[in-house]
Amino acid sequence: MEEQNQLNLFTEEELKDRQTNFLHVIHDGEVKKRTMDQLFDSSAYTELKAVSFVASHNFFFKTVRDFQSVQLILGIEDGHVAGGFVKGIGELLDIEARVSYIQSLPEDIRQQILQDRFEIRFSKKGTPIHSKIYLLKGPGGTRVMIGSANFTVTALSNQRQYEELLVFDDSPYYDLFLTRFEHIYEETVDYIPEKVKSSLLFEPINIADPELMKEILIDEVREGRLAVEFTEVNLEEIQSEQEKAGKEKEKIVEFQRLIEVITKKSRTSGQRRLLTAKELQKKTVTIKNKFSHVSKQTAKIDSRFHLIYNPVDHRLYVPVTQMEKSEGDSLVPFSKRIVNREELKKQVQLIDQFLETYRLFTVQDNTQNQSKIFEAILYAFVSAHIWKMRDHYVNEEGRENVRRNIPPFLMIAGRTMSGKTTALEFIGMLLGNTYPYFSYEQVSSRNVLYDLFHSDNLNPIVIDEIDEKFFNSKATDKGEQLIKNINNNLSGQHPVLIGTTNATGFGMGAQAISRMYYLQIDNTFDKDKMAESSVYLGAIMSEVNASLFQDFTARLGEKIQYGEPFYSTSDFLSVARELFKEYYAEFDLALPDWFPENKFNDYYERGKLIWQELYRSNSTSFDFRKDNTVLVRTEELSVNVSGNANLIVNYLPPQCIQEDSSVLVLYKEPFKEFIEFDKHFKQSFLQRMFQ
Repeated sequence: MEEQNQLNLFTEEELKDRQTNFLHVIHDGEVKKRTMDQLFDSSAYTELKAVSFVASHNFFFKTVRDFQSVQLILGIEDGHVAGGFVKGIGELLDIEARVSYIQSLPEDIRQQILQDRFEIRFSKKGTPIHSKIYLLKGPGGTRVMIGSANFTVTALSNQRQYEELLVFDDSPYYDLFLTRFEHIYEETVDYIPEKVKSSLLFEPINIADPELMKEILIDEVREGRLAVEFTEVNLEEIQSEQEKAGKEKEKIVEFQRLIEVITKKSRTSGQRRLLTAKELQKKTVTIKNKFSHVSKQTAKIDSRFHLIYNPVDHRLYVPVTQMEKSEGDSLVPFSKRIVNREELKKQVQLIDQFLETYRLFTVQDNTQNQSKIFEAILYAFVSAHIWKMRDHYVNEEGRENVRRNIPPFLMIAGRTMSGKTTALEFIGMLLGNTYPYFSYEQVSSRNVLYDLFHSDNLNPIVIDEIDEKFFNSKATDKGEQLIKNINNNLSGQHPVLIGTTNATGFGMGAQAISRMYYLQIDNTFDKDKMAESSVYLGAIMSEVNASLFQDFTARLGEKIQYGEPFYSTSDFLSVARELFKEYYAEFDLALPDWFPENKFNDYYERGKLIWQELYRSNSTSFDFRKDNTVLVRTEELSVNVSGNANLIVNYLPPQCIQEDSSVLVLYKEPFKEFIEFDKHFKQSFLQRMFQ
């Protein structure tokens, strides 16, 4: 009964300019333009009998308020004709919806229903009623109207929907259709449950009371107001409608995403307009992405549970098959405030205990590595909303190229025994995944990653031990090409990738690395403490669940819903840091000394260290020239870096490089600033004289 929301692709001015007569009225044999007031003229007619689908009770009662008598037989919506029985019986048995509908009516309308001035009827057998009949009678004579038009704003107000309406005044057709109306009337019952009528003007009925809803339903059956019969065909139809509903939801989501891409919202009117052909051409990749479907091969290996974003409340939902059953719903909320505060506190403490393993059982006592593991946890917690940050940033700035500043890739690099895989496993459990991550072999086949990125599942793509071949690949669905394509062109809802790799083999060009978030774990676990650490970690892992993630995403969704900042352009994890600080404060827990206050810049810092060491051990290979450039003889350096000259060049900031094809030429001042030359390598006058 709720008013339908329709996408408005035209401004009001554009609509006025359009001369199309959408509502085609033939009045007594002639095509006439008729307004709602003219069709339902309460000054000429006092009685209305109607058979029609009604989308908005506000619109209906506003139109018929001045009639002395109104009988309405509710029909089904046009789109539900094929599954009419399911739709009809569903609404008839939905006592809560019927009670809620009546209680939402204005008080004066409820008063007139009690006085039998207004009557609302519905099929007592759930048989679909698709007729559209309007019978009017009064001092002005009689009028019968039939056609395709339901009693909706769109159908009867000439609003971008082709409708036919035949109008006959004082015609023999009136008696014929009055007989038809009475026949249908005999097969209907009062839409308002009898036990509800007496309370219409008093205290509202609590529809959340299952005992009361049960009593109303039993009373309806006892008094013969429900006469439903279920055949085998009906039961098959119910099953068919259930399957079709899932497919329809998928189509609606796809349609919504496509509309977001091919239209643009006007800042002045607030309406969305279609982009021009030239504008659409610039979005070729994105539009193709919207038509992409996950292949059967990818779907078969995808073990992530399905996280779906609801743009209405900005929370995450899951199919009912993955959570507790919910009557009548195919999706249930995943994001929700957790009432059990002790459980939330416990999950925060488990994170602290997990990060303590990176101090207790590692070779070095270094809080930096704890900070970086927690940074990865923060990234995972906002992962399902990163696409929203990217789209919001683009809309705020009005420039597509700012999308790259919020990276949909997190790469955790480290040597063997650094705890990368353990961190992935823990993160997967915090998110609620039974299978915490993919192995690289599972997703290395052609187009698998591309498919996963273009699914509507916002659960992050977590991959362990990504091979260095991936980063060096020239294929369009791997390495630099994939990273640039996803970061620059993918808009709307999409997951992110969280991966681990071997630090010694990792290296990418500046264009790719600037589009991902890189964290490096330098510490390693002590082999002599492996047994002890395994027992410690096992106790933690056994108690981890997704409750904190559910609560976190609910809080984040509320910030978005109420227009509060949910990221900053300088630190896209800023609100994640803020929310976790709230948790520590709520539970009277001390903020750990490893808590990261800002983003890391590990790739830059690693590159600086590498080039400092290269210069320190091979200073004669650097020719500082008078034209403010530096010629680097890489053939001499490559001996010290396993023959991979390209890898070390990738660690240079782009502003340092003048030429890197056949020779490597650097700008002198940016390079000296990068390796902190004056701090580490500048010689005194005496040192230079001695040399």
